[in-house]
Amino acid sequence: MTACLIQSSDADVYARMLDVTAENIGAFCRRHNLAYRSFRGLKRGHWQWHSCFNRIYIFEELIAEGHDGWVLYLDADAFVVDMDFPIGEYLDARNEYAGIVVHAGATPAYWDINNGVMFLNLKTEVAKLIVRDWSRRHQEILEEPEYLSRERPTYFGDQRLLQHVLRDNPLWFDSLLVESQEIMNSMHATFIRHHLRAFTPDFGLRLAAIREEVDDIMKRHSAEKQAVLPNSDCSDIVPG
Repeated sequence: MTACLIQSSDADVYARMLDVTAENIGAFCRRHNLAYRSFRGLKRGHWQWHSCFNRIYIFEELIAEGHDGWVLYLDADAFVVDMDFPIGEYLDARNEYAGIVVHAGATPAYWDINNGVMFLNLKTEVAKLIVRDWSRRHQEILEEPEYLSRERPTYFGDQRLLQHVLRDNPLWFDSLLVESQEIMNSMHATFIRHHLRAFTPDFGLRLAAIREEVDDIMKRHSAEKQAVLPNSDCSDIVPG
């Protein structure tokens, strides 16, 4: 089954960031024949920050639809640097894993992962169990004061829930591949870069930095595409 790449954001603030990175992600998906799905708004919840839980619902929807392949999740502030990265070969060579994650590095705990960039292999039972337990824990917090708070509490959200899933189920974690930050989910990654809020807390500055970097990537991508076209009148070349 075709791998699917998904993104999500709120309807207002992070949607502006998703507008920037979606062009980059969409181009990568077209280049490598990946399905692409994005959602802006709330799948469920009250406040805009509750959109962080959208990814759980999207994973559940894909399972319900019978998707039994790789699903690649990227936050709105994550984007592809290497448009030629052989994602098909990369995933095929790792089909025995239930997923691919990257350590956050905040603590030495094995389960301290950053889920802003994460892949789950839904053909495996472990990946489905992870999603179901993640969803169950989300349902259990719907009446907690932190969840009902208009402002997002520090260290409260979907990532903490997933970390606890992996903490409490070490055998599930053993079915995951821990990828290097050199490859993805960091500010210096060579494949998928993630401009973390921790490094640039000011949203406007972070958005501008992401836009500048994504624009540069897309310009290089467009130039590379045109460079391999046969000689022709420039009017026949359609940028994209």
